[in-house]
Amino acid sequence: MGTTSGIMGMIYELKKKCSEVDQKLMDDLKISQSELLFFSSLDNCQGISSPELAKHMGLSLSRISRVVDKLVVNGYLDRKTDDSDRRAIRLCLTPRGKAVRSKIDKVRNECEHRLLDIIPPDDIEYIEKLFTEITQKM
Repeated sequence: MGTTSGIMGMIYELKKKCSEVDQKLMDDLKISQSELLFFSSLDNCQGISSPELAKHMGLSLSRISRVVDKLVVNGYLDRKTDDSDRRAIRLCLTPRGKAVRSKIDKVRNECEHRLLDIIPPDDIEYIEKLFTEITQKM
């Protein structure tokens, strides 16, 4: 199998390496890609509604409902009534869910540190600006 050259090829190779890290995480934690995305999207368990989460993750409400149901059954997530609107349900990580989130953060931080060890310190700010500009213009 040939390699893709140029910038797109480099982006593909970097994405592939990051995907390998995520796949190992999913295998170790026995979670799906949607569940990994969920854990990565939920901040500090302040509570979020399913519609807010669906919008944030770019998934349909029905897909979010299936992921949420599975996470509740597996003890990673609680549904709580919103104090300000008793009709609304807020999603919050359980202690078990927080442990999974912590593991994900730890592994991803280690991966980022490996990247930063490769990049000369003087180039980091330039690369961050460049990536920001590229993503904003694409």
